[in-house]
Amino acid sequence: MNTTIADSSVLSLEGFIVSPEAAHPLFLLTLAVYLVVLIGNVTVFAVIVFQKNLHEPMYFMLCNMSVCDLIGSTAVMPRLMADFLTEVRYISYAACVIQAFCVHFYGSAAQLILTVMAYDRYIAICNPLRYNSIMTTNTLVKLCSLAWGGAFVLIIILFALTLRLPRCRSRIVEANCNNAALFLLSCADTTVNNIYGLSITAFLSGLSFLVVLYTYIRILMTCLYKSQSNSKSKAIHTCATHLTVYIIFEFTILFSIIIQRFQN
Repeated sequence: MNTTIADSSVLSLEGFIVSPEAAHPLFLLTLAVYLVVLIGNVTVFAVIVFQKNLHEPMYFMLCNMSVCDLIGSTAVMPRLMADFLTEVRYISYAACVIQAFCVHFYGSAAQLILTVMAYDRYIAICNPLRYNSIMTTNTLVKLCSLAWGGAFVLIIILFALTLRLPRCRSRIVEANCNNAALFLLSCADTTVNNIYGLSITAFLSGLSFLVVLYTYIRILMTCLYKSQSNSKSKAIHTCATHLTVYIIFEFTILFSIIIQRFQN
């Protein structure tokens, strides 16, 4: 390269160092994980679409989560596998922006979809007789559209603020691209980017947490007042998976944010 990386549209990724001996095993491990995620989500999506008896709100939202997982995993894993097989890790600025956008969009959309799923479980358990009249197809489409659309708008604004900044650096000290890494390529003032990024994180996490907390308190109270042990058991099993996924997802986001802030 005759020109400097900073003057071109190429960035260097320096987030991790892998020894030649570990590169191929890590590549195969990442490939196996990606194939499991890919096949699993595509299978779930196909089964729900083609099985008419599964055309219910809960399964419709599972379809949305499958699509969301495919976006997140495809944004990161193929690029990570390619990096394992090369010693010099470069990525174009455009590809870095696309990867970062998909990662943030996945995180925001997944959080909102999990929130909608909590609301669905609340209606199903606390208002079972009114479930079909409340969770109509029209309502379901509106809620899911709001989740996807809200995430898209928030992340578009996030990246519009980042792309306006002039670049003076070309080194990303992370394994993959994200918004914080992108705006740190600039020597300009990034206070607005930091405030907006933290604000939407607090908004999404706070909204999600409050909705999930309220719905599960109401679900717990309903289960305690139910006399049939069969109904209690069914309600607990219905909610356990969702709650587990939600807790793991939230802790993963929190851990990622803390790591990024300490690195930066």
